[in-house]
Amino acid sequence: MTMYHGGDVVDRAQAVLDAHAVSSADGLCVACRVPGPCGRYEGAAAVFTQSLRLPRRIPGVTRPELIGARRVGFRGLLGGVG
Repeated sequence: MTMYHGGDVVDRAQAVLDAHAVSSADGLCVACRVPGPCGRYEGAAAVFTQSLRLPRRIPGVTRPELIGARRVGFRGLLGGVG
């Protein structure tokens, strides 16, 4: 397989990463429901390693709300100062 710094292979790998994220709540792949990361996720991650690119991150895909995580604004990071 020829690897390019973009194109269809990277787009397909990104779609797999998005669909097979590991849940923050239980550590399972959200699509396969196996302890993650699953084999499909690992394969897609390898595409990014070979292409010298980073995958896009989509906030919330790992379902952090299931463990009580919440979004903290800038003021929350400073402990209310500022």
